[in-house]
Amino acid sequence: MKSGLFLLALFFIPVTVFAQSPASPKAMVETFLSTVQKGNINPAFDQLFVGSTIPTDKPQALAALKQQTLGGLPLYGKVLGYEFVLEEQLSESVVRYLYFLKSEKMPIAWEFYFYKPKSQWVLVNIMFNDQFNLLGTKK
Repeated sequence: MKSGLFLLALFFIPVTVFAQSPASPKAMVETFLSTVQKGNINPAFDQLFVGSTIPTDKPQALAALKQQTLGGLPLYGKVLGYEFVLEEQLSESVVRYLYFLKSEKMPIAWEFYFYKPKSQWVLVNIMFNDQFNLLGTKK
Protein backbone atom coordinates (compact mmCIF):
# COMPACT_ATOMS: atom_id res chain seq x y z
CA MET A 1 0.00 0.00 0.00
CA LYS A 2 1.41 3.35 -0.92
CA SER A 3 0.00 5.51 1.83
CA GLY A 4 -0.78 2.76 4.30
CA LEU A 5 -4.13 4.36 4.98
CA PHE A 6 -7.43 3.99 3.25
CA LEU A 7 -10.18 5.67 5.19
CA LEU A 8 -13.59 6.87 4.23
CA ALA A 9 -16.30 8.02 6.55
CA LEU A 10 -19.64 9.52 5.75
CA PHE A 11 -21.87 11.04 8.36
CA PHE A 12 -25.49 11.32 7.38
CA ILE A 13 -28.46 12.97 8.96
CA PRO A 14 -30.73 10.27 10.37
CA VAL A 15 -33.32 9.18 7.84
CA THR A 16 -35.37 6.05 7.54
CA VAL A 17 -33.12 3.73 5.63
CA PHE A 18 -35.00 0.48 5.87
CA ALA A 19 -38.57 1.77 5.86
CA GLN A 20 -39.64 -0.86 3.33
CA SER A 21 -37.90 -3.81 4.96
CA PRO A 22 -38.39 -5.53 8.33
CA ALA A 23 -34.87 -7.00 8.21
CA SER A 24 -32.53 -6.27 11.09
CA PRO A 25 -29.55 -3.91 10.67
CA LYS A 26 -27.23 -6.92 10.90
CA ALA A 27 -29.06 -8.68 8.07
CA MET A 28 -28.88 -5.52 5.97
CA VAL A 29 -25.13 -5.23 6.58
CA GLU A 30 -24.52 -8.85 5.65
CA THR A 31 -26.59 -8.54 2.48
CA PHE A 32 -24.58 -5.43 1.60
CA LEU A 33 -21.20 -7.14 2.19
CA SER A 34 -22.26 -10.25 0.29
CA THR A 35 -23.20 -8.09 -2.70
CA VAL A 36 -19.89 -6.19 -2.46
CA GLN A 37 -18.06 -9.53 -2.40
CA LYS A 38 -19.68 -10.41 -5.72
CA GLY A 39 -18.28 -7.17 -7.17
CA ASN A 40 -21.65 -5.45 -7.40
CA ILE A 41 -20.67 -2.23 -5.62
CA ASN A 42 -23.32 0.14 -6.96
CA PRO A 43 -26.21 -2.30 -6.41
CA ALA A 44 -24.87 -3.05 -2.91
CA PHE A 45 -25.08 0.61 -1.91
CA ASP A 46 -28.39 1.08 -3.72
CA GLN A 47 -29.85 -1.83 -1.76
CA LEU A 48 -28.39 -0.59 1.54
CA PHE A 49 -30.07 2.79 1.06
CA VAL A 50 -33.50 1.58 -0.13
CA GLY A 51 -36.15 3.79 1.45
CA SER A 52 -33.61 6.44 2.40
CA THR A 53 -33.68 10.06 1.36
CA ILE A 54 -29.87 10.11 1.24
CA PRO A 55 -29.65 9.35 -2.50
CA THR A 56 -31.78 12.42 -3.21
CA ASP A 57 -30.60 14.64 -0.31
CA LYS A 58 -26.87 13.89 -0.63
CA PRO A 59 -26.26 12.41 -4.08
CA GLN A 60 -22.64 13.67 -4.20
CA ALA A 61 -21.76 11.99 -0.90
CA LEU A 62 -23.25 8.68 -2.02
CA ALA A 63 -21.51 8.92 -5.40
CA ALA A 64 -18.19 9.61 -3.64
CA LEU A 65 -18.70 6.62 -1.34
CA LYS A 66 -19.38 4.35 -4.31
CA GLN A 67 -16.37 5.72 -6.20
CA GLN A 68 -14.03 5.31 -3.22
CA THR A 69 -15.18 1.73 -2.83
CA LEU A 70 -14.83 0.95 -6.55
CA GLY A 71 -11.36 2.54 -6.64
CA GLY A 72 -10.08 1.29 -3.30
CA LEU A 73 -11.07 -2.35 -3.13
CA PRO A 74 -8.93 -3.47 -6.11
CA LEU A 75 -5.82 -2.29 -4.22
CA TYR A 76 -6.32 -5.22 -1.85
CA GLY A 77 -6.90 -7.94 -4.43
CA LYS A 78 -9.92 -10.16 -4.89
CA VAL A 79 -12.55 -10.03 -2.16
CA LEU A 80 -12.71 -13.47 -0.54
CA GLY A 81 -15.54 -12.98 1.93
CA TYR A 82 -16.38 -11.19 5.14
CA GLU A 83 -16.22 -11.89 8.86
CA PHE A 84 -18.42 -10.62 11.66
CA VAL A 85 -16.30 -9.03 14.39
CA LEU A 86 -18.50 -7.11 16.79
CA GLU A 87 -22.01 -5.96 17.55
CA GLU A 88 -21.84 -3.21 20.13
CA GLN A 89 -24.97 -1.79 21.73
CA LEU A 90 -23.81 1.74 22.57
CA SER A 91 -27.19 2.67 24.04
CA GLU A 92 -30.84 1.68 23.73
CA SER A 93 -30.99 3.57 20.43
CA VAL A 94 -27.49 3.25 18.94
CA VAL A 95 -25.75 0.09 17.74
CA ARG A 96 -22.41 -0.43 16.00
CA TYR A 97 -21.48 -3.32 13.73
CA LEU A 98 -17.89 -4.11 12.81
CA TYR A 99 -16.94 -6.51 10.02
CA PHE A 100 -13.80 -7.41 8.12
CA LEU A 101 -14.06 -7.65 4.37
CA LYS A 102 -11.45 -10.30 3.57
CA SER A 103 -9.26 -9.82 0.50
CA GLU A 104 -6.19 -11.49 -0.95
CA LYS A 105 -3.78 -8.95 0.59
CA MET A 106 -5.39 -7.87 3.86
CA PRO A 107 -8.73 -7.34 5.57
CA ILE A 108 -10.59 -4.04 5.40
CA ALA A 109 -12.57 -2.96 8.47
CA TRP A 110 -16.12 -1.77 7.86
CA GLU A 111 -18.12 -0.03 10.58
CA PHE A 112 -21.84 0.61 10.44
CA TYR A 113 -23.70 2.74 12.98
CA PHE A 114 -27.47 2.54 13.30
CA TYR A 115 -29.82 4.76 15.26
CA LYS A 116 -33.37 3.96 16.34
CA PRO A 117 -35.18 7.26 17.00
CA LYS A 118 -38.63 5.62 17.23
CA SER A 119 -39.56 2.18 15.92
CA GLN A 120 -37.16 1.70 13.00
CA TRP A 121 -33.38 1.56 12.71
CA VAL A 122 -31.65 4.07 10.44
CA LEU A 123 -28.11 3.98 9.12
CA VAL A 124 -26.35 7.14 10.28
CA ASN A 125 -22.70 6.35 9.61
CA ILE A 126 -20.63 3.99 7.49
CA MET A 127 -16.81 3.82 7.46
CA PHE A 128 -14.14 1.56 6.09
CA ASN A 129 -10.36 1.52 6.50
CA ASP A 130 -7.27 -0.65 6.72
CA GLN A 131 -5.95 0.82 9.98
CA PHE A 132 -6.74 -1.68 12.72
CA ASN A 133 -5.39 0.64 15.42
CA LEU A 134 -8.54 2.71 14.86
CA LEU A 135 -10.71 -0.20 15.96
CA GLY A 136 -11.87 -1.20 19.37
CA THR A 137 -14.91 -0.85 21.52
CA LYS A 138 -16.50 2.57 21.81
CA LYS A 139 -18.18 2.00 25.14
